[in-house]
Amino acid sequence: MKRASGFAGFTVMWSGQMLSTVGTRMTNFAIAIQVYEDTHSALNVTLLTFIAFGATVIFSPIAGALVDRWSRRTTIIASDVGSGIVTLGLLAGYLFGEPHLWHLYLVNFLTGAFLAFQAPAYGAAITLMIEKGGYTRANAMMTMLRAAPYVAAPAIAAPLLSAIGIAPVLAVDSASFLLAIAAVFAVTLPPNPVRERVKAGAAGFRRDLGAAFRYIARRPPLRGLLMIMLSISFLSALGWVLFPPLVLARTGDSAGAVGIVQVVGAIGGTLAAIWLASLKPTNNKIFRMLVAILVLAVPGRMLFGFDGIWIWSIALFFGWAALPFIDGYNQSIWQEKTPPHLQGRIFAAVQMIENIASPIAYLAAGVLADRVLEPAMRPGGWLAPVFGPITGTGPGAGIAVLFILSGAAAAVLALVGFLSPTIRHAESLLPDGGDDEAEPATATPSAAPAT
Repeated sequence: MKRASGFAGFTVMWSGQMLSTVGTRMTNFAIAIQVYEDTHSALNVTLLTFIAFGATVIFSPIAGALVDRWSRRTTIIASDVGSGIVTLGLLAGYLFGEPHLWHLYLVNFLTGAFLAFQAPAYGAAITLMIEKGGYTRANAMMTMLRAAPYVAAPAIAAPLLSAIGIAPVLAVDSASFLLAIAAVFAVTLPPNPVRERVKAGAAGFRRDLGAAFRYIARRPPLRGLLMIMLSISFLSALGWVLFPPLVLARTGDSAGAVGIVQVVGAIGGTLAAIWLASLKPTNNKIFRMLVAILVLAVPGRMLFGFDGIWIWSIALFFGWAALPFIDGYNQSIWQEKTPPHLQGRIFAAVQMIENIASPIAYLAAGVLADRVLEPAMRPGGWLAPVFGPITGTGPGAGIAVLFILSGAAAAVLALVGFLSPTIRHAESLLPDGGDDEAEPATATPSAAPAT
């Protein structure tokens, strides 16, 4: 059977990943609900995500070096196989007993480690499989992996969780990994640009780990763009992880309410990704990205300060709708402006730096919610007179305040981007495909062999 190639091949691979992501989102939804219902602690929920992102940060530099040495197919399949085995282990735990909280933390750590390989491998594969004009369309489809599964996942996971328990959810997730692996086998992936150079004698593994950081450090527009994304990742994560605890706290632990809001938000992200994929290529990616940050900041975050399922649904709709434009245009710039033989390492470095913000923000969000803002927003609390007229008081009000503050800070960040020439004109300041200063892949003869 002839394997699909080009954009058709990417679409096949993406379809398998979409099915796998639906299963993963079902598991994430079920575990978050169960942990909160068992402990009623926002901190315990945020720790799950903190650990997963922390593992991704730790393993990203290693992933980047290996993505440029291994074939893209090997990297993606190895990541999916590892994640599938971890999920099967958790399923066995629920079938033969009741896992402790630390078991869930371990599962998230291992899953985060395997996910460190996914984004760099897919980002670099897009550059090889698709012509430059199709990068944004492909990246829009990749951002859809964040949103679209949330339309189906809560609708499937919530009734299963309520009627049978978490084991069927994990079984569906485990099966979905097989579909993702089969899709990768069904396509033709061009060889890595660096793969032949590695065989001839490449830089040592340690030098590979630092190549991407040196490349970015020498280019102010890339540094500025990375700092914008680092900051927005931190501010976004501050509120994002607390959305389920906010809704649960203000609706009497209603998993159904969480599902409704999540589905509406996911519809926003899906529609926005479809819209982005249909737009013609543009040289104003930075401008559109900064406008999307403003949308994320104001309706997508600050509206969470008000009470009501439909207000939260509208807020999450705009929040999700902003993400394809932020992430899609950002990724397209990096794909266009960096040399293909360094992209595995560069994308992994970007992933690591951006993700450093997320676990810190998740941990800070849980501590701020449980220990500072929730007590401060109880009737008679020191913040209640300031924000009480907007958020009300009592359970969930402190989390609502955190959404308002993080949204205001994100709006300021977008304005900084508009006012900085280095960031605003990054596309014209950087040549396509990197430049002659790019670090060669054949610096020393003492390299490890290709894998």
